[in-house]
Amino acid sequence: MKYSATVQRQLLLFMAFLVLIISILNWHISIMNWLSLAGFILCLLMAFGKYTLRINKQTISYAIQLFGLTIYRKEIVSSDIKKIMFKRIGWKSKLAAIQVHKGLPIRVALFKPENVHDDLIGFCEENAVHYEKTKDYQIIEKMG
Repeated sequence: MKYSATVQRQLLLFMAFLVLIISILNWHISIMNWLSLAGFILCLLMAFGKYTLRINKQTISYAIQLFGLTIYRKEIVSSDIKKIMFKRIGWKSKLAAIQVHKGLPIRVALFKPENVHDDLIGFCEENAVHYEKTKDYQIIEKMG
C-alpha cells in the first residue's frame, strides 16, 4: 500500500518570511545577510516537499521528493529493522518510529490514508519484527 504526506507548508512559509524580515532589519551585518538568505531559501524549498511510504510484503520504501524529484530514498528489508516504536504526538496523532540497525530512524506521522499504522503493525506480525506501543498510543487506539 502507498501512503503520502506533505509538510506543514503554512508554518514553513511563515518561517521563511520571518527570516527575510530579520535579514532586512539586520542588513548592515554581512554574515547575517548570507545566513538569512540561506535560511530563507531552505525554508522555501522545504515547504514544497512530499514524503511517500510504501509497505510491501517484506520491504518498506521511504522517499522524500522535492518538486517531483526524489532527493532521498531508502528501501528497508524486514531483517534490517531493529524495532518499530508506536508513540503519540500532539493530542490525537500517532507516530511510528522505524529503528533500523544502520542509519537514522524513519518517522511515520501524518500520512494519508490514516490506516498506515495498522498496516505497519500487520507488517511487523507477518515478518516477526519487534514492535512496542507506548501507553499513550494505546489510549489513542482505544479512543478510535
